[in-house]
Amino acid sequence: MSNSYSPTRELGIEFGELEGKLADHAYPTTNEELVDTYGEYALELPDGSESLGELLGMTSNETYNSPTEARQAIFNMVDSRAIGRKFYSDRTPPALGETREDEQISF
Repeated sequence: MSNSYSPTRELGIEFGELEGKLADHAYPTTNEELVDTYGEYALELPDGSESLGELLGMTSNETYNSPTEARQAIFNMVDSRAIGRKFYSDRTPPALGETREDEQISF
């Protein structure tokens, strides 16, 4: 069991305490079991948060054989909500062949 908590952010998702809970959970498990056990845990996104229940509750009859598979399912369900600022590029002007749909902003 994990005795310490250290914040982790991966691919735009802050797992918080859920990180250790998923790692310590007994596998194989189903999304229903994860939702029943950890559904109230919040995943922090760049523009808000969403509970594990809201994310994995959208899938049905999934079985995860490892914490890695459970995390991948979370990444898949979060989709573009975890990327932050859309169309952001640190290259100005757009690179050759790159098109942008956003308005140019100067800081």
